[in-house]
Amino acid sequence: MPKDTNSGASRAPLGSRKSKGIAAAVRRTVVKLRRLLGSDIQENSAEAKEAVSHFLAEMNSVAARIYPVWSKIFNEGLSEHKLSYDERRALFDVQPIDDYFFAGIVALETARIRTLYPPAEAAELLGEIGAQVDAAAGRQDRVVSDFVFIMLGRIDLGSGVEHMKTPYDKVVKSILQQIGLHKIEATKELMRDKAFRHLLGEPLALGVPQWWRAFQTKFSIYWAEPEEMDEEQTEMALQALAASTAAPAPARRRWRKRAASMMAG
Repeated sequence: MPKDTNSGASRAPLGSRKSKGIAAAVRRTVVKLRRLLGSDIQENSAEAKEAVSHFLAEMNSVAARIYPVWSKIFNEGLSEHKLSYDERRALFDVQPIDDYFFAGIVALETARIRTLYPPAEAAELLGEIGAQVDAAAGRQDRVVSDFVFIMLGRIDLGSGVEHMKTPYDKVVKSILQQIGLHKIEATKELMRDKAFRHLLGEPLALGVPQWWRAFQTKFSIYWAEPEEMDEEQTEMALQALAASTAAPAPARRRWRKRAASMMAG
C-alpha cells in the first residue's frame, strides 16, 4: 500500500523491488515483440519503457545497498552539532531523506544518458524516467521526479560526468539543501564543509554503476509505434507492453516535454 506522502513517513525499504536479470528479461521482451510486431526489431533491441523500468529497479537495489553507509556518515556529521527536538524532527520525521537519496542516485546515472545517446533519444529516455520514477520510489506525488530534474539541471556536463568530484558533490549539496540543512542555525556550517560533503559523496562515487553505458554496449533502444500497426496488432502490443509502473498519458507527455526542453537548453 502506498505511503501517505503528506507525512514524513519513510517509504517501503529501499530495494524492495528486486532487480531482475536485465539481459534475460529484455531478451524475453524482444522475443515477444518480434512475435507481435514482426522481424524488423533487432534481437539486441530493447523497448525504451522496459529499459527504464529495469534501470529504476537496479537503482533501487543500489540505493538499498549504499544508503546505510551514507546515512551513517550523515548522522555522524550531525552528531557534532547540537540540534533541538524540533530541529531533529524537522530533519528526520518530516523530510523523506531516503527518497531524496534515491533521487540523487537516479539523477547521477541519468545524467550520463545525455552523453551516450543522440538528443532525441536522450529526451525520450529522460521523459520515461520522469514518468516512472515516482512509482518506482513508492510515491504517488512528484517529489522524486521533480527533484531528479532539479539535480539534472545542476549537473554541469561541461565539467564532465565522467569526473567523479563535481557531479557527486553537486548531488550531495542538492540533497542537503532539499533536506533543509542550510536553514538550521546549528547545521549551516555543514553546508559549507567540503570535507563532509566529500565523505557523503564517496559512497555514491564508489557504489553507483555506469548502468546506461553497460546497457548501450548490449542493446539499442527501440520505441514501439503502435499507430503503424493494424488494429489487432495494436491491441495485442499495447496489452503486452503495458508496464505496471507506467504513468498516465498526460504525465508521460509532461515529462517528455520537460526532457526535450532540457536537451534543447
